[in-house]
Amino acid sequence: MKLRFSLLLFMAPAVAYGATASETGSPFAEGLRLFGGLVLIIGLILLLYAASQRWLRWLPTAKTGHIRVVEMRSLGPKKSLCLVEVRGRELLLGVAADRIELLCQLDGEPRERFAETLERELEGSL
Repeated sequence: MKLRFSLLLFMAPAVAYGATASETGSPFAEGLRLFGGLVLIIGLILLLYAASQRWLRWLPTAKTGHIRVVEMRSLGPKKSLCLVEVRGRELLLGVAADRIELLCQLDGEPRERFAETLERELEGSL
């Protein structure tokens, strides 16, 4: 009895689909209708995206602020160094899971790279 009931449950969707497909037309027409609906939905999504880009520019974005994260380096799990520029000043921050500390404020021009310094020194000694 259970086998017949479960077989009936599995066959019911196929029988229902067969009945509706024969009433509406060929499988090609059904596929074409499905493809048309998909194109319509994708078109609506793209239209909403374009409208949001044009008319919702008043929302705040991260690019317009005065704070910029220049670089982050991980030191371990949930610990890192963060170089931040705030209104032209560079700050080196220590970031942990429970706190953020100012390690130092960097003033002046950034120093040259170690490789450039080494090359300059080697040329001077020759």
